[in-house]
Amino acid sequence: MFCSLAVHFCVAADIKPEKRIKRARRAENPISFRYHKWAHLGVPMLISAGDDTKLFAYPVKEFTMFSPHDICPAPQRTPIQLVHNSVFNQRKLLLVQSSQKIEVQLLQLKNVRTSGGFTKNVVVAQVNSKASQKIICSTISNSGALFAYSDHKKPSLFQLKRDEVGKIKWDVRKRELPQILPFAHSMIFTHDSSKLIVAGHDKRIYVS
Repeated sequence: MFCSLAVHFCVAADIKPEKRIKRARRAENPISFRYHKWAHLGVPMLISAGDDTKLFAYPVKEFTMFSPHDICPAPQRTPIQLVHNSVFNQRKLLLVQSSQKIEVQLLQLKNVRTSGGFTKNVVVAQVNSKASQKIICSTISNSGALFAYSDHKKPSLFQLKRDEVGKIKWDVRKRELPQILPFAHSMIFTHDSSKLIVAGHDKRIYVS
């Protein structure tokens, strides 16, 4: 890994012991992709961004003696993505990513009559990750008909359909992806929604 950026930071140690929050004991630490998970109280850390789309943290005083802490993939896309003009009557769709599920919401902007008004979105699709795997990244096509996400195992692709006649108006179907695809740090559809571009954890770019 070739380092291209290094930033030194130190967490302030002015918190009194009696004011520290006691954390609940767990069998094992949960998987986290937050940048500051290796920021320890009063310990200067060196943050390094390499050419493999990852961030690493080193203890400043002994960084030559220990292996770096693998923080998370970088850069990270926003967990909310908007489709302005979908194939579903040009309606606006919103993809919302959480730690263990993906939601596609239909924006009800016609109900908003004033600036700053509120509206209740309709969830038209929801997909949960298998075995409570942590979702790393997600994306939705410009057409709104395809969306995908990746956890620690592999990426998954889904197709969204709408039926104006039946009782079930929205249908989600899983599409097959090549088995060779590794789990992804980032993914995006091409502008015409015909290809899915995956940045794999193996430092390779895949086009499916």
